[in-house]
Amino acid sequence: MVTLTQKFGIPNIELGCSTGGKINPSSFAGHDLVVLFGPEEPAACAREVAAYRQHRDKFARHDAWLLAFTDETIEPPCGPADGRILTIADPDRRAWTAFRDLTRHAEEMDRASGATFLFTRGGGLHRYWHGSGHVDDVLAELRTPSSEHPHQQV
Repeated sequence: MVTLTQKFGIPNIELGCSTGGKINPSSFAGHDLVVLFGPEEPAACAREVAAYRQHRDKFARHDAWLLAFTDETIEPPCGPADGRILTIADPDRRAWTAFRDLTRHAEEMDRASGATFLFTRGGGLHRYWHGSGHVDDVLAELRTPSSEHPHQQV
């Protein structure tokens, strides 16, 4: 078992990209960060990532980045940001394990259905959602200052 550390509350894990580069989610501390794990079924995963891409201008307005982890590589990969959205293959599920284990009930998290995690600028896990279809929830959280959320899911 590999021990993973956190940096600012975000998993400090270096992940390889299909383009040959590396990305570390903890390097996004200082920005709001949305971490999306698309459903395992490739067509459903592509639809989920597309739903977030439709709102890339809103993510940019909120200085938020989105890391979309998939079992398959969905273009564009870790290369140039698609309006602050980066897609990363996670075939060995290292990223999934690192993020899932941040939740209170990791055993209830189902990778097949996907999940979404929202981190604040300081790197704290603000909220997470099981399954897919939460783009509107994420955008609502980004529009609302953290001080207005006295009952966070985390």
